[in-house]
Amino acid sequence: MRVKLPTVSARSEGLGLPTIMDRALASRHGATYVHLAVFAIDVDRVRDSLDDVDSPHPFAWEVFLLERYLVDRLDPGDPAHRALIEDAVLGVLEGEPGEPVMGSQLPFAVWDAIARGVWPDDMRAMFRGWKARPKELVAALAPLWGDADRVTRELAQLCLDTPMEPPLAPPTLETLRAMTG
Repeated sequence: MRVKLPTVSARSEGLGLPTIMDRALASRHGATYVHLAVFAIDVDRVRDSLDDVDSPHPFAWEVFLLERYLVDRLDPGDPAHRALIEDAVLGVLEGEPGEPVMGSQLPFAVWDAIARGVWPDDMRAMFRGWKARPKELVAALAPLWGDADRVTRELAQLCLDTPMEPPLAPPTLETLRAMTG
């Protein structure tokens, strides 16, 4: 007699919301990818929870904070990091259209790093499918980079001070605490 073991669906083991987390990419790139995806998802969750109120926070602050995470932790000159960045961005861009996906600010954070000249221009190839470039986003983020350390500290503290259920993941908390220091 065959006994069917209980299983957990991918949707039920997460937040109950669509996210950018991809099991194949997690398997391929390991903890570096998982921590990146979790940080992007958690910051987007905070943004989403604050959208219900009149937010005094800058437009696209979640893109800025994720970009800060990326440029401080990943080096596109390292082939492993470059592959991770490309796989993660393409995973978001090639996703099913429709319902918003938590963490989907990732391509915009990468685009801004390229547009600002922090990351190599040849990385623009990932964005060939975009019909229009997010010029307004780049322009909106530019003032934040003028005082990036202060803005990063304030936004990281905002995330830490925002009650979340479920709570932010331990790697996200660790990163945000480091950003405030």
